[in-house]
Amino acid sequence: MKAAIYSRKSKFTEKGESIENQIHMCIEYAKNIGIDEYEIYEDEGFSGGNTNRPKFQKLMKDIKTKKFTHLICYRLDRISRNVADFAGTIEILNKCDTAFISIREQFDTSSAMGRAMMNVSATFAQLERETIAERIKDNLRELSKTGRWLGGPPPLGYESIEAYNNNLNGKNRKKHILKINSAESHIPKLVFELFMKYKSYQKVSRLLEDQGIYSRKGSIFSRNLVKQIIDNPTYSVADKKILDYFKKYGSEVLGYEKINDINGVMSYNRRNEKGSFSPIENWIISVGEHHGIITSDTWIRCQMIANEIKETNASNRKGTSQQALLSGLVICKDCESGMAPRQNSSGNYAYRYYSCNSRNSNANRCSNDALNAYDAEDFVVTTLKSLTHEDIINNYEELKKKNVVKVNNKTQITNLTKEIENNKKSISNLVMKMVYLDKDMELLEPFKIEIKRLTNRNNELNSSIDELSVSNDQIASTYESLDEILNTLDNFKEFYNFAEDFEDKKRLIRSLVKYVVWDSKKRILDIILIGSDKERPRQFLLPLSNGSRRNGPC
Repeated sequence: MKAAIYSRKSKFTEKGESIENQIHMCIEYAKNIGIDEYEIYEDEGFSGGNTNRPKFQKLMKDIKTKKFTHLICYRLDRISRNVADFAGTIEILNKCDTAFISIREQFDTSSAMGRAMMNVSATFAQLERETIAERIKDNLRELSKTGRWLGGPPPLGYESIEAYNNNLNGKNRKKHILKINSAESHIPKLVFELFMKYKSYQKVSRLLEDQGIYSRKGSIFSRNLVKQIIDNPTYSVADKKILDYFKKYGSEVLGYEKINDINGVMSYNRRNEKGSFSPIENWIISVGEHHGIITSDTWIRCQMIANEIKETNASNRKGTSQQALLSGLVICKDCESGMAPRQNSSGNYAYRYYSCNSRNSNANRCSNDALNAYDAEDFVVTTLKSLTHEDIINNYEELKKKNVVKVNNKTQITNLTKEIENNKKSISNLVMKMVYLDKDMELLEPFKIEIKRLTNRNNELNSSIDELSVSNDQIASTYESLDEILNTLDNFKEFYNFAEDFEDKKRLIRSLVKYVVWDSKKRILDIILIGSDKERPRQFLLPLSNGSRRNGPC
């Protein structure tokens, strides 16, 4: 039997249920049930609100290889506070025959009662989380009545200043309010004016750079930064028109009685707990204590333009993935971003291409030109048809060598981890012995030297583990057998020409292709095959056609 021990804590602290304490208790529990072999996964500084934690993701990946018989944690919410995430984790554990044990709640999924009680506890953990979220929103609602700035970097054009006011009990309370920064306020004004004129985030970004106007941090005004300014209601004067606008779209609106056609809009609850923007119906809007920089008409007009851009982009992308055989497979060589399928229309004719997502956000970020979809798809299909068994075998042999290295690295990591644990126990024993030696410095000195030696050794071992882990992360894993890949190649050659359904053709391509990389400067389309690592096993010059049908944005 072998156990995976997982520990998590939201904040870096040595108090309470620290990572070390959790792990120690889990190790002791494992020994009590006859498990001497274990591997430790630690996430410190991560919330249990979701499972997007590096060590947890690595743990689940290892569990899927059926590496462990048990997963042990100190407490149920160390895995997740979200019922859906927790249920998904348990489902994976069941499929992989891995028992789950929570030592605090004494849950063991080997029994029906343990599974039932575990689900009940997970439900209450989520209830607690949702209750906290409701209390936070109630608090924001009360704060919104004051129109105060809650802190953090102020929007470009403003500065945050401290002020004092008397509360209901007559006590002086410190708060932050926004004040117009005269050295910056012309920039957001200009952004809104240019956006109304050119109706393009990209165009505004380029014009600002041409005029030598940069962000507060000295970086270029990217498309996303322009969009952030346009979307931010803080710049608008808070009149009845804009408050009614937010009310119409479902926001909770307060402070109509404070309208003076001078002060600006203050928005709360615009971001969710994950940091992304919440839907407008979740916002709380009030009249702020700061002055607005633009009129409500300007802000609302810019939102209308933004919605038009969104609809146009959605129209350009609509249906392209249903036409693009390489959708989701194309990677930009220049910046390693994904390249999405797009199309442009001219009269009754629409031509297709793949373009870099990063370049679409800001042309200055990437210089890789778009890839003609027709030529790329024809080229990939033709290349796959020309592959031989020898091509696949040569590629697979390289990967097998690297996987041997990975397995050896994992063995070394396990051995080094065990040595660290043994050294920690030795240090603990030495410390206990030193207690009985009173203050006899002559007798204590050898103990101190040995503790220092063991501590230094553990530091060296941890460094070695980090190096081995980085090395392993750079080696991709694969579970396809060589026979399966060769059989897949034969199926592709036999069935592709007869496949009438578009999705069937797409699946056949994906059965052999991991991804493709487009380098417009060298005109190379690099095909990365299933079963390969990060090597570039097959590089070919892509011969672009001269036909007018394919002379679009390539």
